[in-house]
Amino acid sequence: MTAGSIQTLVVCIPSQFAQSPCPTGMAISTIQGYVIDSAQAQNFEAQNAPFDYVTASSLWSLSFCFVIGLFFASKKIGILLSFIRGY
Repeated sequence: MTAGSIQTLVVCIPSQFAQSPCPTGMAISTIQGYVIDSAQAQNFEAQNAPFDYVTASSLWSLSFCFVIGLFFASKKIGILLSFIRGY
């Protein structure tokens, strides 16, 4: 499955000679470029989405609280077992 194709693209590059569709000081040039199909564009945009700090901090906080909760539960179970054993 291909995500795109190689095509010839028209771009503006810096130049002393100005050409009409380009801004001042730029001229038209052609290059080869890989153009993504519109059907695959959403996949690439989803992968390159900005990092979500709110979600990351929520997951980190949940994980941290879970680990601390397990520590205290283990500590209480250890205290109960040592009391039952008589140590």
